[in-house]
Amino acid sequence: MLSINDPNFKNQADLMNIFYLHKESHQTWIVFFDNENNSQQCVSIPDSLNDWERQLPEFWRINESYLINPAIIYRFYPAEMPHFPLPLVELISGRVLAVSRKKTKAILQKWNRVQKSLIS
Repeated sequence: MLSINDPNFKNQADLMNIFYLHKESHQTWIVFFDNENNSQQCVSIPDSLNDWERQLPEFWRINESYLINPAIIYRFYPAEMPHFPLPLVELISGRVLAVSRKKTKAILQKWNRVQKSLIS
């Protein structure tokens, strides 16, 4: 379980329920699936995305603003798509996020390892 110190957050988020963490201005948000309410929820946290990246080494930093849970990736779109020059990841929630050029190689390697482990 992940402990979130927020008075408005009554339940502790299970790591498998977290879709992603998102940095917006000086605020970091955790977007997760709330089993109790059977819905997607969002909570603001005071810590930086860099702090969470250190706490959640199994999560993937795909760009400056997003740290995603690789367990909830639905599909990976390579950069060869003509209408968008960056690779994209689609989450099971339906959210589609761009992978930065700087992170592309590392994310693609991680994605390929995940795919190979599923085939084996």
